Amino acid sequence: MQFTGTVKSFDEDEGVGTIVRDRDKLEIPVSSAGLALGVSGLTEGDPVQFDVGLGLNPEARNVMLA
Repeated sequence: MQFTGTVKSFDEDEGVGTIVRDRDKLEIPVSSAGLALGVSGLTEGDPVQFDVGLGLNPEARNVMLA
């Protein structure tokens, strides 16, 4: 399922951050591994589209700039 949100934070050095999902304002963790092909990094305030991986610690996947 595709979601939309806004980047709350992203640390380029660490390769981790947080996206706030538009639908319910839930904070979803994101890592460099979850960025879509061609997306090299994220900046605070960037609007994004993403999927959420399943599992014990769900994380944003296939993150693209909107």
